[in-house]
Amino acid sequence: MIPINCPRYQKCSAAICPMWRPVLEQKMVKGERVCGLLLEYQKNDSRAFLTTHYGAHMMQVMAQATDQIKAHGGYLLRSALTRAASTGTRLTLMDFG
Repeated sequence: MIPINCPRYQKCSAAICPMWRPVLEQKMVKGERVCGLLLEYQKNDSRAFLTTHYGAHMMQVMAQATDQIKAHGGYLLRSALTRAASTGTRLTLMDFG
């Protein structure tokens, strides 16, 4: 098994996790959570912050997951990304204390 290098993984309850396995191999049911970092990645203002605090590798995974979802993902996943892009960030420095 590949170790998941996400500081949120142990406390996360998201059904869709791009760090776990490719997002297109995962199934989402209406109402299930999507990775919070993947949703934050959709906000242009958050990308520099995410890269600084989570690293370039994790952001590459988020970029690849985003591209896959936009090209071939189901309606629920595409909708989650679209909604996330239209809202403000939820990240604060408290997430890193």
